[in-house]
Amino acid sequence: MFRLVKTAMAVPLALAFILSVSLLPLLLQLDGDGGSLRLHWSQSFAALSDYIAGLGSGDSFRFVSGKNEYSFWDRIGASFRVSFFYISAGSLIGMTAGLLIGVYFALSKAEWLKRIVELLGALPDFVMILLLQFAVVFVASKTGAVVFQVASLSTDDPAIALPLLSAALIPANYMIQNVAMQMKLTLSEDYIGFAKARGLSRRRIVFHHALPNVLPFFKADLHKLLGILMGNIFVVEYLYNLNGVTMFLFSDAFGFGGYQYALVVNGLMTLIILYAVVYVLIRLYLWGWEKVISR
Repeated sequence: MFRLVKTAMAVPLALAFILSVSLLPLLLQLDGDGGSLRLHWSQSFAALSDYIAGLGSGDSFRFVSGKNEYSFWDRIGASFRVSFFYISAGSLIGMTAGLLIGVYFALSKAEWLKRIVELLGALPDFVMILLLQFAVVFVASKTGAVVFQVASLSTDDPAIALPLLSAALIPANYMIQNVAMQMKLTLSEDYIGFAKARGLSRRRIVFHHALPNVLPFFKADLHKLLGILMGNIFVVEYLYNLNGVTMFLFSDAFGFGGYQYALVVNGLMTLIILYAVVYVLIRLYLWGWEKVISR
């Protein structure tokens, strides 16, 4: 009951935050001579009132791209599917790989391999993506074999493998480090020693006794991981030329007629919906892991 009330309170707060933060480009502007920063309250309130008034007529769901006007509903579906595919598939692949590798690192003494993973995890997202693209180009120049497509040439010919790998790297690195740390702490508990004394196999101890007590840490920290994923998706979409929600939003936010407040609000709300859908998907994924390892 408390969780439902908390969620119900979060929805209007999120809407108010989006409506407010979308006004910043209109509110904060330089004066005519390019000097001091001024607050344009009247322009901001006019944009907000026009958006609210246009909800009933549908004008709030029209936007300009180039010199043409389009319906937001006609264009957002394809972009949503692109972003959802890379975020959801990347997170599930990355979390699965990170979970298994993290368990291995908790049991292994290969410190050099752990240092390599930590070094790769410390690199910024865009650097990792550029390195992956460079590696594909380098292999193609030396062998003539194009292993992966480095970017999408069009919506009909999208890059899949390399963007998916890039989207999976963040959750994989996050899971590897945290699973290894939490697993080491759990394996030092007294009940693990009792399980060893009973003669249980290491596999049963790890997956049926230790891991069930590790997964709740990630359920509690899931919003942090999703925040990182949502922040990373724009980098992935931009560098791979993917027509996702963030590319759609930032490409047309400043249209032919200037800043499009309604489009930015609708785009940010779409990202909130995307966040909620992926959150539910990952919770179901962790629930499935708990059911499997608790048998």
